[in-house]
Amino acid sequence: MDLFDFIRRADPGQRRWMWLLTLIAGCANAGLIVVVTNVAATVAGAGRPGVLAWAAFLGIFGLYYVTNQFALIRSMVIIEDLLNRIRLDIADKLRKSELLVVDRLDRGRLYNLVAKETNHLSVTFPLIVDAIQQIVLLLVSLLFLLYLSPPAFFVFLATVGAGVLGYKIIDNRYRAILRLVEKMQARMLDAILDIIHGGKELRLNTQSSEAVAAAYRKKSVVLELLLVRSVEHWVSLIMLGSVTMFTMLGIVAFAFPDYVAGHKATVFQIVPVLLFCMGTLGKTVTQSPMFMRAEVGLNSILTIDRELSQGASTTPEEARRYAGAFLDFSTLSFNGIRFSYDLKDPEAYVVGPLNLNVSRGEVIFLVGGNGSGKSTALRMMTGLYPVHSGWIGVDDAAVSGKAVAGYRELFSSVFVDFHLFDRLYGQENVDPGRVNRLIADMGLSDKVTFEDGRFNRLHLSTGQRKRLALIAALVEDRPVYVFDEWSAEQDVLFRDHFYNTLIPRLREQGKTVIATTHDEQYRKLADRVVKLDLGEIEWIRTRAELEAE
Repeated sequence: MDLFDFIRRADPGQRRWMWLLTLIAGCANAGLIVVVTNVAATVAGAGRPGVLAWAAFLGIFGLYYVTNQFALIRSMVIIEDLLNRIRLDIADKLRKSELLVVDRLDRGRLYNLVAKETNHLSVTFPLIVDAIQQIVLLLVSLLFLLYLSPPAFFVFLATVGAGVLGYKIIDNRYRAILRLVEKMQARMLDAILDIIHGGKELRLNTQSSEAVAAAYRKKSVVLELLLVRSVEHWVSLIMLGSVTMFTMLGIVAFAFPDYVAGHKATVFQIVPVLLFCMGTLGKTVTQSPMFMRAEVGLNSILTIDRELSQGASTTPEEARRYAGAFLDFSTLSFNGIRFSYDLKDPEAYVVGPLNLNVSRGEVIFLVGGNGSGKSTALRMMTGLYPVHSGWIGVDDAAVSGKAVAGYRELFSSVFVDFHLFDRLYGQENVDPGRVNRLIADMGLSDKVTFEDGRFNRLHLSTGQRKRLALIAALVEDRPVYVFDEWSAEQDVLFRDHFYNTLIPRLREQGKTVIATTHDEQYRKLADRVVKLDLGEIEWIRTRAELEAE
């Protein structure tokens, strides 16, 4: 069972304490049943419980209360530590994994697992401790039942054995339903994210809005049916326990008086013990759907963890160590580099082969129509996407393996699908005055302030957010700047500022700039312009050649 394999990852010392306390609590619980049934037999014989019986009851109850409390607390400490570790591990692997591996993950499934299923495991794990106590209680109670009445003991085993067969059938179906529920919940999350993030498009196109709503309703109905089916199986488990219990009690109550000698003398003890046994078994069966749900969720989390582990990754320390060899580069060379979105599909979109040398301090513009491969080319050139053929060189030395992570340290970027952090992570010691001067230079001082290490406002237009992203890139002060259609959402003033002020300033500082653009009127500001079409270089022209046209 993966759930118990997961628990084995915990600190052995903590695990031993938890299991020991759980075992003691279970035995104490069983001891209470023995004391109570013996007192019941004494009272049935017109006697009264003595001081020893009272002392035994109070002592065993105190032992049960203390050990059970500490066992549950220890279980919470263990599971929260394990869940914290796996959350940090997944976040760490997401951060270090190659971009292509992360891009191919189902985002809705990932959000659902990390946020929801870890919480479900947190709630479920203490119930496992309780279930183990119930099993200990059941074993001790069965031994006491065997002592009181061997026939009742064997009736219990026979009826429970029949119930176990029914349980296995229901259990297999229930697990299959739970796996479908987990997948559908992830699809539902993807669908609601479409509605949230596609708000502008849906409000402009009511036909699309209705179609999206219809698709969401369909998924919601399917999820509802699956959840109802899961409840039906859960109810079947509960009813199976009731059928088993009443079958057993019926045999003991109606058949034993005629066929079992001495039954009248022990019936007042047999029936309570049977009820305790069935109550314990029934409680465990009732909780089992939660255990199954937790195990399905845990399996999915571990699957994501394994998928991320399969991708090559490099630690930040390794990346920074490799980066030292590249920081003083003179030339970056891209030698027949090529990337395919699906190597198994000959019809998949391919960018390359691309051949280009970029000198330090040079300004390169990549131009071409939408779909010409400019953005993918940037991802290849920066090492974010793997090169399926060809090679990247720094001063003619090939970059490969873990060195690619160090090579990426050369670049600061603002991609089309950029993410804007509210803090300048990794630049915590930056001068706030410098950042606020850059904010003023970008015309945002009336909207945003950099204070306490963060931007106080991010709810801005796309163009304004791009300006903040550009400020974050400038603060990084890397040798190479990559801009992917940065000016697309800017007004005339800031588009002109970008081309006529910012890029020349970066050139003067010795920075290399590689930018994709549709702004033909500014092409002559570049040292060279590279035209892409259908993923390949159509032509390369220098500034002199462009000015001569």
